[in-house]
Amino acid sequence: MRLPAFCRLPTREDILSKRPLGRFTHYLARPVLWHPHRHNVARAAAIGTFIGSLPFFGHVLSILLISLWRRAYIPVGVVMPFIVTGPFTIVPFFFASYELGFWLLDQLGLAPPITIHYADIHAMVHGQISVMAMGDRLWHAYLLTWLGSIILGGALALILYFGVLGGWRLWILWRLRRRRLQRSRF
Repeated sequence: MRLPAFCRLPTREDILSKRPLGRFTHYLARPVLWHPHRHNVARAAAIGTFIGSLPFFGHVLSILLISLWRRAYIPVGVVMPFIVTGPFTIVPFFFASYELGFWLLDQLGLAPPITIHYADIHAMVHGQISVMAMGDRLWHAYLLTWLGSIILGGALALILYFGVLGGWRLWILWRLRRRRLQRSRF
């Protein structure tokens, strides 16, 4: 049974056949980028998690360029931002990033005096305050979210990197143990 098209990862041939890539296809043709190994999958998961946690557009292109540079497994790296900041996790993740950034700057005594509260967002959504009037507050909130995202994304990337390495090793040990048990039965 095949998965629907939106659930399948693109194959190497699918990506290399895309016309807009043109002269860059030889970079993507490297076999190390398309064959999963313990280290390149862990690298890709960490890169995708860290870049996916940052509040900007262009995650996939950034992950692709960094994966080419660090020789990471491209399909896992490209999927990770959609897991980290998917439709159910984006609001809690960026709220936690904002709170972490504000808390950190507050501890250092550098917190901005202008912050955004729920009442401000409510007033902006209902048209009582314009987006232009909220300009400074939105800019400060964006910078606080960036700071929190860098710290939170870096921590998640490290946890995921070592988690993938450890999980891969446990899976290999489990497979070897299972083979030994099957051989001892015969």
